Order: sequence, then C-alpha cells, then structure tokens
Amino acid sequence: MLTDLLQRWLPDPVSRRLEDSIRSGTGLSKADWTLDGPTIEVARMVGLVGEVQEWCQERIASICRPYGIDQLAFVVACAPPSGGAQATTTFGVFRPIDFYSEGCTSDRLEEFLKNIPLGVLNAELEAGASAVRFATALFSWGDVAREAMFEDGE
Repeated sequence: MLTDLLQRWLPDPVSRRLEDSIRSGTGLSKADWTLDGPTIEVARMVGLVGEVQEWCQERIASICRPYGIDQLAFVVACAPPSGGAQATTTFGVFRPIDFYSEGCTSDRLEEFLKNIPLGVLNAELEAGASAVRFATALFSWGDVAREAMFEDGE
C-alpha cells in the first residue's frame, strides 16, 4: 500500500525526461523561406515546393530512430511579416516512408503550397508588405525518445 501511494506522488523518471527533452526543443527543426515582390509568380511557388521538400528530406534523413520510433509531425504556415497567417496546415503524425509514398505527405505539401492563392499573397505585397514568409516545423519523436532513453550517455 505504501508503494502504491509513493508511486502516485513521485514523478515517473522516464516521463520527466521526455517532458524535459520536449521543453528543451529536442527533435524540433524549423526553417523559413521569404518570397518578396513586386509579385510572386507561379514558377517561384513551384521552386518553393522543391526547396521545402528538399529541406524535409534532409531533416528526415538525420532523425534518430531508436527501437523503430520514427514518427514525425510537420506544419507549414504562410504569412506576411506583419503577422496574420494567410494559410496554415498540419500534416499530423506520419512515418518517414509516408513522406515519399505517392499521395502522402510530400504530395500533400506540394498541393497545399500550390493551392495558396497567389492573388492573396500578391495583394499583401501591393498593400505594402515587404515579403511573404513561409515557415515550417518538423518534429521527431525518435529524437526525443533517444534523448530521454539515453540521458546518462548510455
């Protein structure tokens, strides 16, 4: 009975290490791209798709996969420097293979970026915005798990 009571009040060391790892930013990769005017053309958006996909591939290749833990989460946002996001999306939790499969994350990323109305983005530039920013964040559960499991340098 005393053991049960102690377990309720004492923090779980693995949970604590996981929380500490997440709070410190382990597993989080961020990048952004800025497109300036006077107007943004379709060809520039197509180029942006390739740049973001390449960045994702590089990040995915570098993640830790301890004991097969390789889940990722990915978000993209588009906004002028003044704030007020024009478009955002999340790709939820997926595995690296899902990024490359037909119709999966990479294709959805391309579809999202190509479907942002250029008229809206160009209106921001015409209204005085210096540029439009595209920001991404990729989160690796494998990196967090590795740090939490091997905290003592094991």
